[in-house]
Amino acid sequence: MLLSVTSCLAAAGETYKQFPGAPLDERTMRTQERVEQLYEQGEYARALLIFEEDLAPRGDKYAQYTIGYMHLNGQGTPRNSARALAWYRLAAERGTPAFVQARDALLSNLIPGEIAESSRIFADLWKEMGDNRILVDLIRDDLDVLRSRTGTRIPGGAASAPLTVIDLSGSGAASANFYEAVQERLQTRLAYLKTNVDIIDIEQGSDDAVVQELEDDMRKVIASLELP
Repeated sequence: MLLSVTSCLAAAGETYKQFPGAPLDERTMRTQERVEQLYEQGEYARALLIFEEDLAPRGDKYAQYTIGYMHLNGQGTPRNSARALAWYRLAAERGTPAFVQARDALLSNLIPGEIAESSRIFADLWKEMGDNRILVDLIRDDLDVLRSRTGTRIPGGAASAPLTVIDLSGSGAASANFYEAVQERLQTRLAYLKTNVDIIDIEQGSDDAVVQELEDDMRKVIASLELP
């Protein structure tokens, strides 16, 4: 049975709040509402496209779970249990109980060959839209903002006024507090990334060569990030 958005978020509890990803904007919320309507109307192919292209890449775990459910049940796509498990594994990476239960229930019904195929698919998905991949991109965006700052005061400003700088990232004028906020956000994301580099996955995941390679590559990426 497909879990509702409400039940998934309730099961997630504080887990969702702790992940320092991009804030949920109005456009994304409208997209979530629209795709839910499409799914309820049985327009599975359209719904699947939106889940895959618009929501899952943002780290929307409910979207990732739903994609797995649709692959498992042949909704808008051919049935494929291995691919369904790969999406369930991605959805469960924050340890959300509802998604972990769905992942483990499906895992128990698959044969070793299907699980191995799931690992290959999961690796590709994780490289593109796993939490660590998303955070690396967000951190690099923050680094670009910090490296673009200039200490130039806005002409006509009072000498005692807070330093105002030009934000060269394209968002217009911003106060020094803007960059302090970016720096704090960056540090939070980097700290989360460093403490969550291990992929929490299915029980045999620790011995999975595919998963181990992903973790090793991510450690190299993290080491290459330099704060200004």
